[in-house]
Amino acid sequence: MQKKLAAIVLAAGRGKRMKSSQAKVLQPLSGKPLIDHVLRALEPIRPDRLIVVVGFQAERVREACAGWQAEFVLQHKQLGTGHAVRQAETVLEDHAGDILVLCGDMPFVKSATIFQLVETHRASGAVCTLLVLKTRKLNDYGRVLRDGAGGVARIVEKADAGARENSVDEFNSGVYCFNKGLLFKALADLGCDNAQNEFYLTDTIEYFASRRLPLALVVTEDSDEIFGVNSPEDLQKAEHILASRS
Repeated sequence: MQKKLAAIVLAAGRGKRMKSSQAKVLQPLSGKPLIDHVLRALEPIRPDRLIVVVGFQAERVREACAGWQAEFVLQHKQLGTGHAVRQAETVLEDHAGDILVLCGDMPFVKSATIFQLVETHRASGAVCTLLVLKTRKLNDYGRVLRDGAGGVARIVEKADAGARENSVDEFNSGVYCFNKGLLFKALADLGCDNAQNEFYLTDTIEYFASRRLPLALVVTEDSDEIFGVNSPEDLQKAEHILASRS
């Protein structure tokens, strides 16, 4: 990977569904905070810059990342994933490469898959490459919608999806590789007219598609890989997944 790569890990949210006083990315999985599992998956990729977006319990999240060469940006108010990524714009002003975005609550994302995502992004010349789960099993992830020609048109979040959209079998993982300049241009154009009144990072996909900018996909059928821990039940499931692999 000769081109520079910056990785942004989103770790600002409280995670209300966890019903815990502790930030979601600090929840322990096999004795390590959730975010530690994500950072370990990133390690073999060797990004030139590692940016962690912090917010709720920011100091404690910083402490949890102390063993990693991370930079931190603060999201003062949690206004959505798009807003979170935009907080890194200033610190990445002089970055001239690609930007990888991951969530800090996905402990099973694989290094090999991240590497494939970056390689596909660069080989395809796409402005954004998405990691997509293909499965017939229903879940709460956003749906990846196609246009009439089979290209990616947009992502609709579960909270905003209708019956037709909920029948789609391609799901957004929350893992992307972006062209830096076009990412921040798209983020500046985002609105928050949606069910959660948030600035969705997923809306950048429609921004690119509507301008006929090239998008690419990497598809996984491993639902564990994009599993995000959002509740005590999810954390218990994550422990079972780890136990089954040992």
